[in-house]
Amino acid sequence: MADRMLLSTGDIVSSKGLAEFEKTDFLFEKMTLLCQAAGEENRVIPQKDADSIYWLDSLWAERLLGARDRKPDVSVGILLWPTFPMMSLTGMVEPLRHAADFADNSRPIHCRWSIMGNAGYEAVASCGIRVQADAPYINPTDFDYVVVIGGLLPQLHTAPTAHRDYIRVAASAGVPIIGACTGSFVLAQEGLLVGRKAAIHPFHAEDFRMAFPRQPFSTRDDFLIDDGRITVPGGVSVLSLMTELIRKHCGPDRAAKAVYQLSLSDHKNMSSFDHERASSFRHVEDARVQRAIVLVESRKGRDVSPEHIATTIGVSLRQFTRLFQAHIGMTPKHFILETRLRYVRFLLDNSVLSITAIAHETGFSDSAHLATAFRKKYQSSPREFRHRRT
Repeated sequence: MADRMLLSTGDIVSSKGLAEFEKTDFLFEKMTLLCQAAGEENRVIPQKDADSIYWLDSLWAERLLGARDRKPDVSVGILLWPTFPMMSLTGMVEPLRHAADFADNSRPIHCRWSIMGNAGYEAVASCGIRVQADAPYINPTDFDYVVVIGGLLPQLHTAPTAHRDYIRVAASAGVPIIGACTGSFVLAQEGLLVGRKAAIHPFHAEDFRMAFPRQPFSTRDDFLIDDGRITVPGGVSVLSLMTELIRKHCGPDRAAKAVYQLSLSDHKNMSSFDHERASSFRHVEDARVQRAIVLVESRKGRDVSPEHIATTIGVSLRQFTRLFQAHIGMTPKHFILETRLRYVRFLLDNSVLSITAIAHETGFSDSAHLATAFRKKYQSSPREFRHRRT
């Protein structure tokens, strides 16, 4: 369990202490429910029975905690300012959600995200919708990115002091920080854009120039990544940024899924910025390629071949290979293998199947062929990977 930082009190709860606390709370609640279900809320549990229940629940609690501790490919912590734009939040979370799991599931396997704040903190979006924090101020080094989603300019000063404290701690720890929408104003106010160029929405250009006359900025970029700081103007430009980060951390197959599920390629005028940067797959506009991606994804790479896909979408194998390579940047065969290997990794993390059974489940002829492909991708054998994660 990741260390957690409570900036309001300055206390840091150790991994062991937090795990013990959560385990104790988990056991207490479950034992209470068991008693209530039996209609024996006031019954005194014999010590021997209590020990057995405690032992069984301890095993399950440790398993749950262990599953939660598995490190995803990319993890994002989000700080919401009052009157934040809902589109910036959904633009961050929805690509992560689609990339996080196989098919149409939404389990946070490959990607995770948390909205942080003190207990009970709610941020009211500019549209009036309330969003409650679902996590405390987690140790920023547990994240690959910390995101600051700003609100209306007159409301920037109304955010909790702990939000700004947390950003400074994250910056000191070397965690990349994303300023979304007017979040770039917040980063500039904290002195975190010094020596860097920021991507600003044209609507806010004059406000930014007046507030920070010496700060370089651009109104022509979907996003800018500059020495540990990332700025994105908001709106659909957030989708452009997130698909790039997913491609970087999770691979092209995860990014391709996010692009397709969000129908990014259907919007010819999706942004006032460069449409070509809507995703890492700059020209995924061909419906045949999109259909191929979904076919591979839905089958997790199993029982599917380039020849079968080409026949399904109605083109020759040679034409399909050229199309796919042009749009996705890899051959269909490589894309299928990448998808199968990600499913292998999922099964290693989330099942008790033997390596041989996983090989058969994912379409490898035997465990030796699986081990060779897996080691080439992840620099470890499947067995080593499973032991390392546990």
